[in-house]
Amino acid sequence: MQTAYLGPEPDARHLTYHDDANNNTRSKSRFESKDETTDGSFWSIRGGSTNVSLSGRNQDAIPSEFSLRDSMSRYFLAEINTNWTDGLLIVCAFVSGLVDGLSFNSWGSFSSMQSGNSVFIALGVAGQPVYPAYLWAKSLIALSTYLIGNVTFIQVSRALHPLRRSTLVLSFSVQTAAILAAALLIQLDVVESRPEDPRAPIQWMQVLPISLLAFQAAGQIVASRVLSYDEIPTVVLTTLLCDLLVDENLCQRPWKANQKRNRRLAAFLSLFLGAMTAGGLCKVNHMPAGLWLAMGLKLMITASFMVWKDNRKRADTGLTA
Repeated sequence: MQTAYLGPEPDARHLTYHDDANNNTRSKSRFESKDETTDGSFWSIRGGSTNVSLSGRNQDAIPSEFSLRDSMSRYFLAEINTNWTDGLLIVCAFVSGLVDGLSFNSWGSFSSMQSGNSVFIALGVAGQPVYPAYLWAKSLIALSTYLIGNVTFIQVSRALHPLRRSTLVLSFSVQTAAILAAALLIQLDVVESRPEDPRAPIQWMQVLPISLLAFQAAGQIVASRVLSYDEIPTVVLTTLLCDLLVDENLCQRPWKANQKRNRRLAAFLSLFLGAMTAGGLCKVNHMPAGLWLAMGLKLMITASFMVWKDNRKRADTGLTA
């Protein structure tokens, strides 16, 4: 036999409900620290009013500057999404053509194309060409600086994680600074921009901009390897043209069906157009303008990596951020 409860009815104003269904800890967002969890929701009905708390923690207790710093740290340490970065490398190919055209026309030495510099060094062993004297020395300095640049960019990228946003921004910032320094040397007449007389004594100050431009060129080709676009070396066309013509699907249609072919062709045309631009600027003795243009393009690439999409995933939706 059941006993009925005859006591007073509970006052609804003093009822407290706990939502146990939401007590599970949700997945951490990319903006939360590793040890951060969120308490279950708490609903309280008191005196006819409803107060809702979605977290048991006092969010105001977290200083905003720490939250901002943590967010910025996560942003710059995230690995970028490499999709569409081939377009930036094609711009780098234009810069290579522009810089090499300016360098060879004015100083008789390449900054990016080390095949040509190697030939000049080999000719120098036999004392050729007679004029200009010590051409091999400038080529040797350019080649040596290029090798040092490769080692530097490779080791720094490995140490800092190559695909991190901060690593790529640092790499292209250094490249931009190198071109900026070379442009200032020309703009301030520290180094002459006019083509030198082959029979005149060598101007050793020319090795300063040559070295700076060769060093930054190393960063470009390392970036093409880091971003996994080996078909866009950015500084040389010899192997690129061979790879383009050896492709069995060279004439494949539709056009977008063969992306590697498209990238190789675009890189070739870009470098060629850069060299043509250098020739036009040298014709009117505007070498500084060419270097400022190259610097501006590198600065644009650096800024692009600052805002480039990354591979972080949203904890709540599972979608790529």
